[in-house]
Amino acid sequence: MSQSALGQKQVTLLLVVAAVLLAAVIGILVWQNSNSSPAASVAPVTTDPVAQAPTGMGAQVPDVDFDPATAPAVPDGQTPLEYLTGYYEACAAKEYDTAYGLLPVASQQYYGDAASFEQTLEGYGISDFSVDEPVESGDTVSIVGWQVAQGMTFGYEWTFVKAEDGTWRVKSRTMAGAQ
Repeated sequence: MSQSALGQKQVTLLLVVAAVLLAAVIGILVWQNSNSSPAASVAPVTTDPVAQAPTGMGAQVPDVDFDPATAPAVPDGQTPLEYLTGYYEACAAKEYDTAYGLLPVASQQYYGDAASFEQTLEGYGISDFSVDEPVESGDTVSIVGWQVAQGMTFGYEWTFVKAEDGTWRVKSRTMAGAQ
């Protein structure tokens, strides 16, 4: 047998061995992934904003009837957009007592007190925020505010309504989704 024929057989044999080993490695990886525990697997992609949010971020607040007389009021001379921007600025400055007082009544009841609110926000690790332009419809204004936490961006839609006395009142804050 010639040296080149022997060399070709060796190369062919090496390629077959390499292919078998590669197939074995792929097989092992597929088997391990199919038998891994749920905690070790990658979370499925979902469009449910509550499922994507950091723990507790999208939790449902208590169902509280809106009462303009007890709802936080936007101060005279301030717009709902300025009010909401002030909320996010207070959160960024870690002025949690101030931020807590700006929340709608239902959200305040959900957190219980400013200390619980602070603990929750510190746990999220919020690193940035932005606020969309308001959308007005008669005596209602909706604004989405975005928070960056744990590498993801989450939105809350805030709703303001104009009370009979002409002041804007904070009606609600609901999870608006993730980007």
